Amino acid sequence: MPLSTLPDLTTESFVTSPKTVPLSVAKIFRLWLPLAISFELMMLEGPAVQGAVGRLPDAKLHLASWSLTMALSLLIESPVIMLLSTAIALVKDESSYRALRRFMLNMSLWCTVLTGLVAFTPLFDLIAGKIMGQPQNIIEAARPAMRIMLFWTAAIAWRRFYQGILVRYGHTRMVSWGTAIRLCSAIFAVLLLVSLKQFSGSEVCAIAIMTAVITEAIATTFFALPIVRREVLSTHVEEAGLTQRSIWQFHAPLAATTLLILLAQPITSAALARLPHAVDTLAAWPVAYMVLLVIRGWGLALQEISVAQALKPEAREALKRFTWIVGWISLSVTIILALTPLLEIYLTRVLKLPPELHDSVRLGVGIAVILPLITALGSWVRGVLVTHKRTQTVYRGMGINLTLHAALLALGVWLQLPGMWVAAVAFTLASVGEYIYLVRSLPPVANNE
Repeated sequence: MPLSTLPDLTTESFVTSPKTVPLSVAKIFRLWLPLAISFELMMLEGPAVQGAVGRLPDAKLHLASWSLTMALSLLIESPVIMLLSTAIALVKDESSYRALRRFMLNMSLWCTVLTGLVAFTPLFDLIAGKIMGQPQNIIEAARPAMRIMLFWTAAIAWRRFYQGILVRYGHTRMVSWGTAIRLCSAIFAVLLLVSLKQFSGSEVCAIAIMTAVITEAIATTFFALPIVRREVLSTHVEEAGLTQRSIWQFHAPLAATTLLILLAQPITSAALARLPHAVDTLAAWPVAYMVLLVIRGWGLALQEISVAQALKPEAREALKRFTWIVGWISLSVTIILALTPLLEIYLTRVLKLPPELHDSVRLGVGIAVILPLITALGSWVRGVLVTHKRTQTVYRGMGINLTLHAALLALGVWLQLPGMWVAAVAFTLASVGEYIYLVRSLPPVANNE
């Protein structure tokens, strides 16, 4: 089935409103807030596990090894992350629900097989050592954690699929509750494992994260199944049904975009491993990145709202205005964090980060200060493009991002520049380049709101 026959988001979306009444910024805020809370709770999971590592022996080693584990796990997970957006766009009746669920299960199986091959065979040494150039002590510390993460992608896929259904049918608060349960599970697991003192820092992180995502997947399923029975299985739309091929045609550019996004982390780690003070930088950069990611979560939540609302004429102007509001607030918070003692308090009292890493983290946050603003604007543009079924444009934009990112990293390695400068500048300028391309590719109806 060609993409032109895929369901049109103008006919159904997760919130209905009179088409003659423009949506206000306040209305967009109410739609966005539960998803933003969900993103923030999910982002806080990172500091929670980093704080655990800071309280265990060999903190720098295990911060670096956990960064390697997450970089590889996220890369393998990349095909399933955009199942949320795909479910929002495509699930509208019993037939489409069953077709997309089958698609999700097949993808989960193959990603789990790939995780097993990486974690339990010499492929791990090839990727981490030969390709990424990681020090041997970091590789050995990361290996057990990678094995613990075997079923992580499958749990994420299941959860994202049902979250998409919750969002499409207007139950965004349930997504927030699921993420809150996930965060509480992670914190409980961290506290228990740290008190036992039987696991390394990276193993504590892996066990806590696995516990959290499985718990959230179970909770999300319980939240979604009544809605599936009441609103999805009882609906039968008179149009051509979804095939696995048509779903793949829609989802593949989104999955490829996510893959390109997540490739940035392992290639950054590979570059940092080839620069001076590699272990310190590999330990400090993930902390700086996580600080930025917590703030960027507000902007990341805009993409799902844009996917569901951008084609509604009554929502366009408010959506664009709200995006700029979120972007400027995110930028302001980042500036305050970088220029005041707040970041130092967080690194010292919350994370218990080794003091010698503090200046590096502050430097990374300061250099990438505009990244949260660009994240908000980019999420809005990508959401608009997805609603217009221009996923290939989104894919090309991310290709530009990754190309710029890799080129800047290569330049930094060639010149042997300081690692935090190389990582932060590469992430920031690559994101700016992608945004410029995407905004110039917007359809006229979206670009002239």
